[in-house]
Amino acid sequence: MVYRSSIGKCLGEDMRKFILKRTLIITNFFIFILGIPVFGLGIWVLVDKPSFLTLFEEAQSVSGTTDSFNVEIYTSAAYILLVVSLLVVLISFFGCFGAMKESKCMLGTYFALILAMFILMVVGAVLGYSGNLDNTIKKPLKEALTKYKDDQINQTNPLLSYKAAWNTVQQELKCCGVDNVQDWAGNGTHNWTPSSANKPLGCCMINQEGTDLTEDEQLVCRNFTQDPESTVYNFRGCYTMIKDKIESNQNTVVGVAIGVVVVMFLNMLFSFAMCTMVK
Repeated sequence: MVYRSSIGKCLGEDMRKFILKRTLIITNFFIFILGIPVFGLGIWVLVDKPSFLTLFEEAQSVSGTTDSFNVEIYTSAAYILLVVSLLVVLISFFGCFGAMKESKCMLGTYFALILAMFILMVVGAVLGYSGNLDNTIKKPLKEALTKYKDDQINQTNPLLSYKAAWNTVQQELKCCGVDNVQDWAGNGTHNWTPSSANKPLGCCMINQEGTDLTEDEQLVCRNFTQDPESTVYNFRGCYTMIKDKIESNQNTVVGVAIGVVVVMFLNMLFSFAMCTMVK
């Protein structure tokens, strides 16, 4: 009876170790595979800087202050993405091969790294939700918008780069202004060219159907009333569109984040359990 009990106990422990081992190998293999494209995405963002980041830099230049545009936390997101994805690949390597080789050293390292990653993710989430986009981006951007000069052609003047940045962002994002097209109200401050215009050219490059406008159609658009509810032109604000896009995907992002945290937490427990089983 004692002999059979010992055999049963041994088989039960071997089965638990087998399940933990396979679970760690499979989950960490998939995490490793997913971490590589995320790492590539971080490199791509660094190499091909989005146009709206250029707009922030140009706005900071023409505003004459470094205090109003506190966007470092957002511009450094690519570096954070790069480092986190590299850590994820490294951690999954320790978890996968540590489980395959049943190495206490690698499993212990995996447990320590994933615990540190877990803490960093919680801290990062708290810092991310504490940021106020209205104060750090929207408000200073609207203040800097008043310095836009449509008649600027001087190549050495930073206002020309600022003008080009605004037009590029509005063309690429298919938007107009910060909140909406009415941000461009005030013909006397922007020196419109032609004088009959009431909005930048970037607002009138493409219509809502995605069709490129001809020069004559662009002029009609620029002279058109500043109606944010237009069904023909893209007169919604750039900041409004970005914010709406973030909010519309918020539930998906939160769901994925919760799933990642749960997997990390379970893997942390599994690695600790397996580490105690390995002799």
